[in-house]
This record gives sequence, structure tokens and C-alpha cells, in this order.
Amino acid sequence: MHNQFRLMSTAYEREEEDVRVLVEKRIFLSVEGNETEKEYFDGVSKNRVKIGINGKIDVEVLGRGRKDTNSAPQQVVELLEEYIRLREQNEDDFLEDISNQFRETYSVEFIKQYMENPQNIPRRQRNAFVTELRKIGFDINYRKYLKKYNRELDEFAVLIDRDKLTHSEANMYECINHCKEKGYKCYIANPCFEFWLLMHLADIEEEFGKQLDEIKENRVMSKQHTFVSKEVSDRAHHGKSNISFARKYMPFIDKAIEQAKKFPGDENELVDHIGCNLWKLMEDLKMYSRPSISCETP
Repeated sequence: MHNQFRLMSTAYEREEEDVRVLVEKRIFLSVEGNETEKEYFDGVSKNRVKIGINGKIDVEVLGRGRKDTNSAPQQVVELLEEYIRLREQNEDDFLEDISNQFRETYSVEFIKQYMENPQNIPRRQRNAFVTELRKIGFDINYRKYLKKYNRELDEFAVLIDRDKLTHSEANMYECINHCKEKGYKCYIANPCFEFWLLMHLADIEEEFGKQLDEIKENRVMSKQHTFVSKEVSDRAHHGKSNISFARKYMPFIDKAIEQAKKFPGDENELVDHIGCNLWKLMEDLKMYSRPSISCETP
């Protein structure tokens, strides 16, 4: 039995039901990193009204297991498409998806009972089932949470680091072209997501005008840092997690947007040039208003 499922999370339902704004559009974002990117965009989501984002639009970073380090461009797209397939499944397909993994042990009827009312199943049997699900990476509760979102306005996107050490030009272009064919938004950070973070923390032109080649090379400085991540760490004093978004990044989003606009914004250009086109996502969020519905008169 192999691990074919990747959607997984330890934290969801970020807002309390009684205070949640009725979101009419979500942008589902698949990212490379397990920690930094997710913390950043979870911060954007939680604070979107303070940031100046219409509360009716939200960004949802797709979760995966902590041990899931699959971060090649194609694997980032695969995670997104696993979720898109989940959205398209009806309940029977959803149940069958699980049952196929445990054909000899758990029936569709058992799985359906577990989903509808797990407390009716003996604890030992229930725990055993959850353990088996974890072995194949199937986070049933997270998938149920994601399954309930299925609005026509929703968009799908990926965020990929250029990272010349691991991502070839061919892989990057293949991913970009695939996203265009499928209608996914494709955001690229060259050399890495930390460059986007650095745009919040520093005046790039003034402080790094003569070091842009070093940013592009982004050489490894230590076991913990590359050139860019060290510059971020020196200013913000955090590693890959606990980035203190509300205090260290939220007040400087507009600064990051304006600085990012000085670099190439086209996906293809970003394969060979430093920059980050996440400013497009941030502006799309800030400029959102419900699309008008055209009415044809007979």
C-alpha cells in the first residue's frame, strides 16, 4: 500500500462559525514550503479586512503532512490537482476512493458510517481505521473540510520558487505552460519566497542594488540559510516558522508590492530574472468586488 494522498492539515476552520464573513470566493493556493509560505498566507487570511481585502474573498493554502517534502514544481501542481479532483467527486466516489485502499478490511458502508457518525463505531475499531488512513496519508477530516468549498467563482493557483539548485528551466516552463493550459494562476519567486519577505523588510534598491547577482545566485550560507533567507532572518529574527506575520509583515505589504513591481512580473521572465509576482495576487485580493451578473432582456 503506497501513500497516494497528500492533502493533510492539523489546523483548519480558522474562524469561528458565528463570526465568519460569508466568503463568496476562495483562491486555493498550493505552495512549496510546509511552514513559511503557509504561515504568511494564513496571516493574510486572518487579517484580510485589516489589510484592506474584501472580507468576501479569501486565500486558502492547501495543507500537506509535515513529512511531505515533495516540492518540485510538478509536485506543487499535483497537490493542487488532487484537491480539484476532490471537489469534482460525488459522495460515492469519495467513499470509493478510500474503500479501494482497504477493500479487504473496510467496506463502503463502514466508511460511510464513520463519516456520518464516528461515535457509533467501537473506539478500538475507530482508532484502528484512523491509523490505517494515516498510513496512506488520507486526512479524512481535512478532506471533508475542503470538500464543502465548491463555488464557481473560486480560483486555483500555485506558488513556486525558481531555486536553480533543484528546479531546472525545463521543469519551470513545463509547469508554467501546464498552469496556463488549465487556467491556474502561477506565481513565481526568483530565487525563493524569502525574497518576497525581504521586500517587506528592506529597501531592495538602496540596500541590495549592487548585490542583485548575489540574490539571484542565492548561495548556501549554512545548514539553515541561503543568502536571501539569512538576510530575512537577520532582520525579522525568525526561522522557517513563527514568522509573526501581523507584526513583522502585515504593516509592510504595500511596500513589498511596490518594490516587487520594479522587477519582472511575467512568469516566463521570472524563470531567468529575480523578482516575485505575488504582488498580482495581493492586488487581486485588495481589488476584489463581486462580479456583476449580466441580465439579458428578451
